[in-house]
Amino acid sequence: MSVLESIRKRAGLLVLLIGASMVIFVLEDALTSGRFFFGGGNENTVATVNGKKLNYKDLNNKVEEMLSIEKTAKGTEALDNGTYNNTVQGAYEEMVNKMLLGPQMKMLGIAVTDSELTDLMLGKHPAPEIVEAFTDPNTGQIYKGLQDPRTGGLDMNKVVLYVKQMKTEQELAMWTLRENEIREHQLSNKYFDLLRNGLFVTDAEAKQETEDATKFYNISYVLQKYSSLPDNSVTLTDQDMQSWYNRHLYEFNQDEKTTKVDYVTFRADPTPRDMSDLQKDVDSIASAFRKLKAGDDSIFIVDKSDNHSFDKKYYKHGDLPQSIDSIMCSSAPGFVYGPYKENNEYRIAKLIGVEEMPDSVKVAHIIFPADKGGDFSKAKIMADSIKKIITPDNFASLAHQYSQDQESAQKGGDLGWFTQGKLLPEMDKACFAANKGDILEIKSPYGYHLIYVEDENDKSKHYQVGVIVKKIGPSRETTDSVFSLASSFSGKHPSTEMFEKAAGDMNKRVADLKENDEKVPGIDNPKELIRWAFQAKQGDVSGVFDGGNNLYLVAHLEQITPRGTAPFDQVKDEVRPLALQELKAQKLIASMKSAAQGASGIGDVAQKLGVQPQTAMHISFDTHTVPGLGIEDALLGVMSGIKPQTLSEPFKGESGVFIIRVDSLSASPSALDFRYVQAQQQDVIRRRVEYDAYDALAKNAGLVSHLGKFY
Repeated sequence: MSVLESIRKRAGLLVLLIGASMVIFVLEDALTSGRFFFGGGNENTVATVNGKKLNYKDLNNKVEEMLSIEKTAKGTEALDNGTYNNTVQGAYEEMVNKMLLGPQMKMLGIAVTDSELTDLMLGKHPAPEIVEAFTDPNTGQIYKGLQDPRTGGLDMNKVVLYVKQMKTEQELAMWTLRENEIREHQLSNKYFDLLRNGLFVTDAEAKQETEDATKFYNISYVLQKYSSLPDNSVTLTDQDMQSWYNRHLYEFNQDEKTTKVDYVTFRADPTPRDMSDLQKDVDSIASAFRKLKAGDDSIFIVDKSDNHSFDKKYYKHGDLPQSIDSIMCSSAPGFVYGPYKENNEYRIAKLIGVEEMPDSVKVAHIIFPADKGGDFSKAKIMADSIKKIITPDNFASLAHQYSQDQESAQKGGDLGWFTQGKLLPEMDKACFAANKGDILEIKSPYGYHLIYVEDENDKSKHYQVGVIVKKIGPSRETTDSVFSLASSFSGKHPSTEMFEKAAGDMNKRVADLKENDEKVPGIDNPKELIRWAFQAKQGDVSGVFDGGNNLYLVAHLEQITPRGTAPFDQVKDEVRPLALQELKAQKLIASMKSAAQGASGIGDVAQKLGVQPQTAMHISFDTHTVPGLGIEDALLGVMSGIKPQTLSEPFKGESGVFIIRVDSLSASPSALDFRYVQAQQQDVIRRRVEYDAYDALAKNAGLVSHLGKFY
C-alpha cells in the first residue's frame, strides 16, 4: 500500500466527521433562519453555471473546511475579517471553477493519475503547495529538520519519513485536504497549458507589429471641435437617439444585474449634553482608577473600556504611543495619566508594572497533548517524567523522540525567535520572565509543554501600561432620537414621488450597485443596503439601515437594470450627448468637405474654416496617443493609411472632426528585430490565457452569482 493510500484510509473517518459536523451546522442555521425551507426554490442558490446550481450548503461546507485549515496553519481559533472574506472568495472561486472547467476537462480527457499525484507530493519535484507547507513563513527558508544540507531546499526523503510518522487525526486530515487541492490545481494547470501551447503570433503579425512600432510620422491637421458648435445648432430627436442606441447596443450590455439607489443619511452626533455627561463619566473612572489597589487593574480596565480588552504586553521606552511614552517611562508603578483625548476617544493610562526583560526570545518545545476527551492527566505524567531527565544538551533529541508536534519535532523542538504576544499567552508570560537556559513546564489548552529558553537578546526595562478607552460619541438617547427621525422619514415618504420631494433638501446620495459589491463610499456597513437593493421592487422605499459609525440611512430603489442589454429608456440620458455629438460631426464633416474642395494644402483648408493648422511630430501607430490631443485612434488609423503629402477626407475623432496630411515619414526597420516582438507578443497573450479563458467560459455558461446574498 502506498503512503498516500495509507493516509487516505487513516484520515477518511475524520474527514467524514468534519463533513458531517458541517452539514449539521448548515442545517441548524437553515432551520433557525428559514433560509432554505420558507423562501422558494432559489433561496439557497449561490451561483448558476450552465443551468446547474451551486447551493449554499455545499459552498459553506467548503468554506468551513478551508477556515479549519487556516486556523490550524495560524494556530488560532480567531480569524480576522480579511482572512474570512478571502477564504469565502477562495472557496467560491474553487467550486465555480470546477463547474466551469470540469466539463472541458472531461471532454478533453484531462486527468491526474495517482502516480502523478504521488510524484507531486512526495517526488523529486514537489508541487509549490508542498514546498510552502514546509517553509518557515518568518524566514522564507525550509525548516531545518526537513532541509537538504547540500542545497538548502526540501529533502524529500525527510518529507516522506515525516508523512509516514504522522499520528494525529488532524494532521492526516489536513494532508488529505492538501492532496485534493494539489490534484485540482494540477488539472487546471494541464487545461490552461493546452490553451497556452495552442496560441502563437505568426511571422506576418510580428512583422506588422514591428513596422507599426518603427515607422514615425510628422503630420499637419485641421481640427474643428464639437464644442465649436452650440447644441441648438442641430436638432436632436428621440428617433435620432433611438437610431444611435440601436447601432451601439454592445456598449450597453452588462453581464450581471445592477441596481441604482438614492438614499438620505441621518448621523447621530454627540450633543453638548452628551459631551458633558461623558466628561463626568471619564473623570469618575479616572478617580476610581487611581484609588484601585494593585492586582485589580486588568479586571477594571476590561470592565470600563469600550473595547473590553487589556494589553498584557510590556513595552520598552520608544515603543509606547508617543502621547504617553515619555511620561510613563519616567513614572512609578501606579501612576495614572488622563483623561486625555486621542483619535476621537477619551483615554486613561496607568503604569501597572516595570520589568527587566528581553525584546525577543528563542524557544524550543515538547508537547504532550491532552487526550480526545480533554483529560490532561496522562500528558502531565509524561511531562513530569521527561522534565526530570531533560537538559539543554539532550532537549533536541528528546523533542525528536517524544514531541507530538511533528513539524517542530523534526527541528529538535525549535520554534525560532519570538517577540511578545506571538506565543500562546501561557507560554508568552513564562518565557519572557525566564532566564536564558531555563526549561519550563507549562500547561496550555492543548496539553503540557516543556519549554527551553534557548537564547534571548539583551534585557532592558519594559513597561506594562493599561489603557481605558471611551469612544467620544452620542448617547443612547441621542442615537434613539436620530433613529426615530429616520424611521419617521421612511414611514412618511413611502413612494418615489414623496421620497424624491422630501430628499431634495437633504443632500441625497446615489449609488450604483452590483449584488456582490462589498463597499459603498461613505458607509461603513453597506451589506444590508446592498441585499435590500436586490430583493426590493423598483420604486420601493426602505426602512432604516444602520450604516455603522452612528450613521442611519433610508434608501429608494430608483432603477433595476437586468442582465443583458440595458433598455433604451434607462440609458437615454447617456445616449443623448453621444447622439448629439454624431449630429454635430455630420454637420462639421459637410463644412470641412466644402472647405477642402480646391484647397492647395492644409493651410488653405484652415484659412477657409477660420482656424489655425496644427502639427504633431514623431508619432507612430503604436503610440496610441497624439501629443496635445490624447487618445485619437481614428487619427492614427487614417494617418497610417494615406500617402504622404495628400489630404485625408474629413473624419470623426474623439474631440472633433479632422482633416490630416502626412508631411513626412521615417522608418528604422533595423532598430527592432521582429523575432523579439514576436516573442514579446506571444508572452503577453499566453499570460492572459487564464483570465481570458475563464471570462469566455463564464459568459458562455451564463454564470450568475449571488455570493453577496449569503456572505
